[in-house]
Amino acid sequence: MKLTANFTLDELVKSQTAIRKGINNMPNPDQIENLKALATNILQPVRSNFDKPLIISSGFRCAELCIAIGGSIKSQHERGEAADFEIWGTSNEKLAEWIKSELEYDQLILEFWNEDNPNSGWVHCSYSRDHNRNESLIAYKDKNEKTQYKPWL
Repeated sequence: MKLTANFTLDELVKSQTAIRKGINNMPNPDQIENLKALATNILQPVRSNFDKPLIISSGFRCAELCIAIGGSIKSQHERGEAADFEIWGTSNEKLAEWIKSELEYDQLILEFWNEDNPNSGWVHCSYSRDHNRNESLIAYKDKNEKTQYKPWL
């Protein structure tokens, strides 16, 4: 199913973990509508602006898949509202800065980016059909290797 000019449902539900574990990672109709909104309002504008393919490392995750990877079943990924992605050859910081300044979003997280390696980390971005907070965060590991989040101003 085509969601936008450059994105399909198949690419947003693909999961190697789901395949290995035999998990049916297919969204319900409401989750599909959320994925369409995410693709239309976030993914396609990013693709069109940078004119390069997005590498989506994580899109939709059903509850069973969230549990299998140690994530939360309350994740926006489970609702079909979020994706983790990057564009090879484009700094993830630059990518996140463009989204932050140009798009309406619910949550934008620059995850584990390191200025010594512009391709490090990835961008997590979510979009809600109901209410977008435009919350921007940076994810990093503290001295105990625990993931922490701080506001990105």
